[in-house]
Amino acid sequence: MSNYSIIKIITFFFFFIFIIINTLFFIAREHFIKEQEADRMHRFGLAGRLIHRSSGNFDEELKHLLITPSNLSLSLIQKEGKKLSEFPFGKIIEYKQRVYFIKTPPPLPPLEIANLLPPPPPPKHFDNFVLEDLKKESLWLLWVTFVSIDLLILLFFGYIIKKLLPLHNLKNAIVNFSDQDSFLNLPISGRDEISQITKEFNIVLQKIASMRQARSLFLRNILHELKTPIMKGLLTTECLESSEHQERLKQIFERMNYLLGEFSKMECFNSGEWQLNFQEYRFVDLLDHACDLLLCDKNSLVIIAQEKSLLIDADFELFTVALKNIIDNAFKYSNEKPILSVLANSIKICSKGDMLCEENKIFTKPFNRSYENSNGGLGLGLYITDAILKKHNYKLDYSYALGVNCFEIILNTQGDVN
Repeated sequence: MSNYSIIKIITFFFFFIFIIINTLFFIAREHFIKEQEADRMHRFGLAGRLIHRSSGNFDEELKHLLITPSNLSLSLIQKEGKKLSEFPFGKIIEYKQRVYFIKTPPPLPPLEIANLLPPPPPPKHFDNFVLEDLKKESLWLLWVTFVSIDLLILLFFGYIIKKLLPLHNLKNAIVNFSDQDSFLNLPISGRDEISQITKEFNIVLQKIASMRQARSLFLRNILHELKTPIMKGLLTTECLESSEHQERLKQIFERMNYLLGEFSKMECFNSGEWQLNFQEYRFVDLLDHACDLLLCDKNSLVIIAQEKSLLIDADFELFTVALKNIIDNAFKYSNEKPILSVLANSIKICSKGDMLCEENKIFTKPFNRSYENSNGGLGLGLYITDAILKKHNYKLDYSYALGVNCFEIILNTQGDVN
């Protein structure tokens, strides 16, 4: 999975900007060096022209060009200096961090043309003639600007990363947050938005933890307070003489006890307290345990096993509860034996009876009005079954044909449980 982290994106952005600025600096540096060379060659060219002019203000004119005649030996400069450039009328040489211009005679024309031209000026004007560049050329200002910009970018990048690291730590703390925690184990410092979010998040988590504790305490108390009189009522009805009223009272207490159990299971699902322990089991063992929960024998079912050695990856207790609820539903609403078919990728439990109404086909809805006046419950059994199968990544499907209700547990859903 691609990780589009904000820190990574900002790092990439700053790196990209850093590369562009440094590239532009080196381009500007090369351009500046070329401009320096062009200016130097232009001034030396003008100085070369002044050599051919006989004027009393020759030195003054050279000073205007920031050039002066040098007393250094021509042979010394040529021997120990570094040649920067050369053109037909002179050379530019760097010696001890100073730049010198050596005027050289112009090249001789070809013999065919030389006979047609006037004789060249005497060479004495060019002998040992060295000019020194007085203009101080330096790149220090460019380098200072470049280093300053780079430092500012790096400092700003470090500041941004420092501000975003708490967000990264907050994300990790949320990922590692467990149900037993009541706050994020994260230091809160600063007054920025991330610190405020962390603080408010801890406040919300503490409120949730308090609500969770209050809910747990309430459920324990309410179940205890309700189950105690129900069990006393059941024991009392057993002591009464058999009569229509005694049977009626017994049914009422049993129904109340059943509803309390259903409410408790539904609350466990809604709170996420049931943790699944997946292992591979034989379906025949799961069916045996479901029948034990129903206090019935497998002979009460018509079993058609096309896949006799079917193995199911499931939580033993939860899956048998789901299987028990479907079989119990088939018993309650049919006078004939339910048919249980074991297939390669599914388990079907079919029974004759009336088709379910549209409202009862919605298994994700725990309470349905059509169940409120029935003796079977409030529709919680199929709701819990559907929730259990979804936790297993399985699917509960319903169909009706030719007077037969058929519930199917589809084992191979490939992640589609909707």
